[in-house]
Amino acid sequence: MSSILLMSLMLAPAAGRVDTGELILNIRNLEVGRGEVHIALYDKEGDFMETEKRVAGLAVPVKSRENLQVSLGHFPYGSYAIAAFHDLNGNGQLDKNALGIPTEPYAFSGNPRVKWRAPTFRETRFAFRQPKLALDIEMKRWKEY
Repeated sequence: MSSILLMSLMLAPAAGRVDTGELILNIRNLEVGRGEVHIALYDKEGDFMETEKRVAGLAVPVKSRENLQVSLGHFPYGSYAIAAFHDLNGNGQLDKNALGIPTEPYAFSGNPRVKWRAPTFRETRFAFRQPKLALDIEMKRWKEY
C-alpha cells in the first residue's frame, strides 16, 4: 500500500506538467529592406487565418534584405500553422488588388504551393514536439507560386 502511495506522489507533479518548447522562424527571400513582417501562429483548423483567433502574433521590423531569424516564444507541444506577410507600406494588412490577389509578399509554414486559393491548416501545419524547433519560410509574391 505504501509503495502505491509513494508511486502516486512521484507521478503527481509530472501529470500536471505541460511540455513546451521554443519556436524559431527563419524568414527568407525578403524583397526589400523596409516595412514589417507580420507573423500569426494558429493551433486549430477552425481558427486558421482568423487574425483574432491566433495563438500568437508578432510584427518584426525589416531593416535589410538579409534573412530574418525570429523567436516566436515558448508554446506547448502540439500541431501549429504559421501565416506571414511582408507589409511593405506599413498599413498593418496584406494588401490585395480588386480581384483579391495579394500584392505584397506572403508565406506559410510548409511553404505550400497553392495559387488560386489560400492554403488550409492541414497543408501548413507542423508537429511541434521538441525543446527548440526552427522552421524556414520563404516570402513570395502571388505570381511566384
